[in-house]
Amino acid sequence: MSSPALPRCRVIAEFTSNHLGDDRIVTAMLTEAKRVGVDVVKFQSWQASQLRKDFADYDATFARHKSAELSDEQHRRIIAQCRELGLEFLTTCFDLNRVDFLASLGVLAIKVASPDATSWALLQQLAAKFQTLYISTGLISNAELDELLRRLDPKQAVIFHCISLYPTPPEQVNLARMEFIRERGFRVGFSDHTEGPEAAMLAIARGAEFIEKHFTLSRALPGKDQQMSATPDVFQHICRWRDQVQLMMGQPQRELTETEQKIRSVYVGKWGDNRAGR
Repeated sequence: MSSPALPRCRVIAEFTSNHLGDDRIVTAMLTEAKRVGVDVVKFQSWQASQLRKDFADYDATFARHKSAELSDEQHRRIIAQCRELGLEFLTTCFDLNRVDFLASLGVLAIKVASPDATSWALLQQLAAKFQTLYISTGLISNAELDELLRRLDPKQAVIFHCISLYPTPPEQVNLARMEFIRERGFRVGFSDHTEGPEAAMLAIARGAEFIEKHFTLSRALPGKDQQMSATPDVFQHICRWRDQVQLMMGQPQRELTETEQKIRSVYVGKWGDNRAGR
């Protein structure tokens, strides 16, 4: 049997800081993500201590990141929970000091956020430690994207088209850029910051191999990202569409079914033999 026309899209629930650093919320989010059909859950492995001291509004930014920072032990517990639930664990690495620890967890893939898509030292270290790099491209120029694609191995990197507007207006989504990336020989994903499921659904239909979207249990919870994140019902809608697309795409070549053969036997020649001259 030939390969499917489109690979099955994998849906990534980006937990960002929406878990608030609370193990109970983490567990509830993992459970809901599994229930609605998510494939991968993504965390963010920042270390507040690495925040630049001259960063704007440093004290408030440090406090916000520290409150949702995941400890080493939390990373290990979350990975164990993911294994029990049949979810893939993924996280974003933000600094060179975190590379070795994250590699020690035994995960095969790592995420790189848009602001680090031109952080060549970080990308080099991650490429040496992980089998697959998922790289978002929302904050890089066309020239920087060209350079990124020249430097990367298409067998190792998956490039995520991304618009870093929160939320992204529909007219800014620009999914055509996925085609440009794919034509350069790379697998492509879409990091979706729109409201609702529609942009993700269109990206799936256009062949995105990964859809990443911010996930929350409730948009009423406290936190910077909750109100622009998608609730489980939105994810369920996307996951059901993903499965429908895969079902409808089928195979590049196929044989007639038994039912179609019977229909053919009735209707071919209904108006006489029109095949003369073949």
